[in-house]
Amino acid sequence: MHLNRKRLWRGILFSCSVILFLETTAQPVAAVSHAATVVLAEKLGLGDAAQGILMFELTYEEKLAEAEKRRQELEKKKSEVEVQIQENEKKKADLLSYIEELDRQIIEQNDEIERLEEEIRVRESDLVLANQELDKAQKIEEKQYEAMKKRIQYMYESGESSALELFIGASGLADLLNRVEYQKRITEYDEKLLADYTAAKLDVEQRKRMIEADLKELSIMKETAEFDRATLEQLASDKSAEIEVYLAQLEIDEDMFADYAEQITREEANIEEIKEEERKRIEEEERKRKEEEERRRKEEEERKRKAAEAAETAAKAKAEEEAKSDALRLAAADYVVEKDETDPDKMIWPLPGDGRIYSFFGPRKAPTAGASTYHRGLDIGGVYGARIVSVLSGTVTEATYNASRGNYVAVDHGNGLVTYYMHCSKLLVTPGDKVKQGTVIGLIGSTGISTGPHVHFSITVNGTYVDPLKYVSY
Repeated sequence: MHLNRKRLWRGILFSCSVILFLETTAQPVAAVSHAATVVLAEKLGLGDAAQGILMFELTYEEKLAEAEKRRQELEKKKSEVEVQIQENEKKKADLLSYIEELDRQIIEQNDEIERLEEEIRVRESDLVLANQELDKAQKIEEKQYEAMKKRIQYMYESGESSALELFIGASGLADLLNRVEYQKRITEYDEKLLADYTAAKLDVEQRKRMIEADLKELSIMKETAEFDRATLEQLASDKSAEIEVYLAQLEIDEDMFADYAEQITREEANIEEIKEEERKRIEEEERKRKEEEERRRKEEEERKRKAAEAAETAAKAKAEEEAKSDALRLAAADYVVEKDETDPDKMIWPLPGDGRIYSFFGPRKAPTAGASTYHRGLDIGGVYGARIVSVLSGTVTEATYNASRGNYVAVDHGNGLVTYYMHCSKLLVTPGDKVKQGTVIGLIGSTGISTGPHVHFSITVNGTYVDPLKYVSY
């Protein structure tokens, strides 16, 4: 019976475990619902097997969240079962205490029954002895009664003759008195003996009645004690049956507790596996990223190397070209013919062979600290040391150094027209010199407030700066 009960409970536990497994594993495993997937598969005309392919892979965070949710649910159910186990353990402890008390009372009842049975045996022995004494007393009484009856009969039948015989047979008065006294004493003895035996008989009968009453009372007490013991034994049996139920429930709860603990362990292992997979994925992505970075770095290095080679080649070509250009620019002044020309409309370019302009006349952003924001001339690029020529014939009025202009030359061409040539590396004229159109007056430099080799060319008309491009073209 006990084995069948355990099998029944285990069957119930297995059913609960199956239901629990279905509940805990029936979680969404995709970002879209199963119903939506089935509909999509049906619309595409795909079979059941293809529906699983349409399920989207969960992200790491979703996987971890789902696993953590399942673990927390299992922890909650485990805690609930643990509380139930504690409650059943308490009930079992209370029942055990109750049964222990019942067992103590049963033992006391058994001791009381044994004591009563022993007392009954003693009283029964006393009753047997009393019956024997009563029977003996009755026999003595009967014997004494027969003897007295015979004496009385004799005395009655003898009457006066006995008294006469007693009188005649006496040898004297003393002997007669003795004989009378003797007969009297015999009679008194018989009466006393009868009275004593009668009293003894009454005492024995009284004692017998008391023993029989005691036996009846003891018998009733014994029956009561046996009834109480049977009641206690029945209560103990009932409580034992309840303990069997609690023990079976405890076994089920403990199995469920162990099952939840095992599932939690598996879920924690699953969480660690998810984390390990994510760690490996991150490591793999990091490895690929580094490989990609290394590939790009090498490609960039190769691109830079090729660009550097191309730039170097271009720079060399440019340098060669510029060298050729610079050589041409440096030599350009050789082909300038000096003329005695003062007509402003026939003004020539101040830097033969180099028409590069880096800054025009008018408002501008200062190229360096100390430079003006309103440019009053043209910055004409040049090769360091290239020759600067006078644009018209005139007289050198200034050939000196200034902190902002550097080495510069001013030529007065008459009629209020003056030209300026600034930032020279070297001056080749002095104030008062007469120069012609095309005369070399200085060399390109970067003195004063300057950011590189060039000549700052300015024109003033009656002291006012004007745009040189109104007079010269490049």
